[in-house]
Amino acid sequence: MFGIGTQGRFAPLRRVFTILALAICLLVPTVSAQAVEMRQGWWLQIKNAACVHGPMVLLGDIATPQGDMPASAWQALASRPLWNAPERTGRQMALSRDKLLAMLRYYAEDIAGACALPTQLVVQRGGKVIDGADIMQHVVDFLTARGPAFSGELDIKDLHGPDYIFLSNERDQLAVLPSSPLKPGRVNLLFEMRGSDGKVIRRYSASAFVNVWRALPVLARPLNRQEPLNLSYVKFKRCNLAFNENSWDGTGGPWRMVRGVGVDQVIRMSDIEPVPVIARGDKVNLVFEGDNIRLQVKAEALADGGIGQRIEVRNLQSKRKIMATVQDQDTVLVR
Repeated sequence: MFGIGTQGRFAPLRRVFTILALAICLLVPTVSAQAVEMRQGWWLQIKNAACVHGPMVLLGDIATPQGDMPASAWQALASRPLWNAPERTGRQMALSRDKLLAMLRYYAEDIAGACALPTQLVVQRGGKVIDGADIMQHVVDFLTARGPAFSGELDIKDLHGPDYIFLSNERDQLAVLPSSPLKPGRVNLLFEMRGSDGKVIRRYSASAFVNVWRALPVLARPLNRQEPLNLSYVKFKRCNLAFNENSWDGTGGPWRMVRGVGVDQVIRMSDIEPVPVIARGDKVNLVFEGDNIRLQVKAEALADGGIGQRIEVRNLQSKRKIMATVQDQDTVLVR
């Protein structure tokens, strides 16, 4: 379980976006090592955080019925008073598992054995508590709404964040913001609790690992350095963008290989480069342009270059080396 107490402690929670029901089940607080008694097919799960709105803590404030309990039976149990609530609005009471068990045995001895206990219960007078399932849903909604950043089949898991967040009152709002660039892989998020005036009251850190599955171009045959990337050598394979950053999208070109890439390996942008318009060793026209003059001489390209790129060339008359801009496959320009 991941958790946060009143001091802001965090620990991990795992979930897979495509199996939401299972993930929500994982949010159930840790059960006491003591066996829970079944009462005619039902038992009570004690929450790890709850808000009360009266002078007494009611069983319905801190417990959730599990199993097959008649609605009328739960209605009667839920209104059962237990112990005094914190005196002032916003004040909290933290009970360890041992203390909570002792309190239940004292105030509700007849059902204490049918209660599954968390490691700690925190009770706040007034306000609102957002539990782990709702926090998780905030994260899922935030990430799935960012389509351009996560274009593909989304799979969210290994979420870290607060087990619960207390709001001071019903007017407070919880906002989710990215604290790192949104891209496949580990994403860091920030929960901001804001008051009715929009001011930030408190912040909580969170993160999730985002797998994005998409068809990516891979090689059907190995290619070596400087070989042209012929589209007939390319096929598409379902891959995880989280582990294939900066992959080629299969468009543009013509391209050639910067390094050797094997069969079924994803082609990254760092693996390819545009096929040069002018190749090293080519003979080109070196054009000098000024305000009132235009000269042209023959030169040798000393490097590969595409249109608009600057490359070094050698004037074949003076043997002088100079930087020039590639204008087309036959011409480089100096201004």
